[in-house]
Amino acid sequence: MASYNGNIDLLSLNGAQVFKGIDTKNPERVYVCIPADLNEIKVEQAPKDPTRTLAKMRVNIWPLNEQYKAKVRQAALERGDSNVTVPTHEMQMSYSLDYIKTVAQKFPKLVEQVKEAQKERDPDIVNQDPTDENTHLFKAIRQRMNKRLAMLYQPQATQQPSPYATPNVGVAGAATGYTAPAESTDPLAGYTDADVDDLPF
Repeated sequence: MASYNGNIDLLSLNGAQVFKGIDTKNPERVYVCIPADLNEIKVEQAPKDPTRTLAKMRVNIWPLNEQYKAKVRQAALERGDSNVTVPTHEMQMSYSLDYIKTVAQKFPKLVEQVKEAQKERDPDIVNQDPTDENTHLFKAIRQRMNKRLAMLYQPQATQQPSPYATPNVGVAGAATGYTAPAESTDPLAGYTDADVDDLPF
């Protein structure tokens, strides 16, 4: 079975920010904070260990097509790099169908932006139901939301680990521990249709 490696850019997750000052015992420690609701991260107790909390996010891993890989090789040759490592797969966020339908219902301006971007390729898209998962419109909304998190490579013995960097670190206010919300909580509460330009997807 093949194995792959790569780096997930945690800051490409929707609304992710870097903070320090969260941990009073280690005030210089850097944290990457990711909003669970904007990334459909399910925070739940482990089924067999009630003292352990899980934060699960769905992802898809897709093979890259040969045309893309050929372009990567060609660009490397044009730069004079003969020892190029070509990515073979990409990892994307993967929202559930229900979450995409919720976004489509709650943000009609987002739906209109997707229709506008796609109507030249498919004029009928303007008449489609954004919550019908069999339509081109629904698939275009899902494609806009499911963004790339990482490029994956087959391992090579000569690869060097990349150094860690600490970019744009903010200072957190008073952080609190996690408390599970009520089951009926709207995952997109706090966002209105007027905020569509602030949406990360």
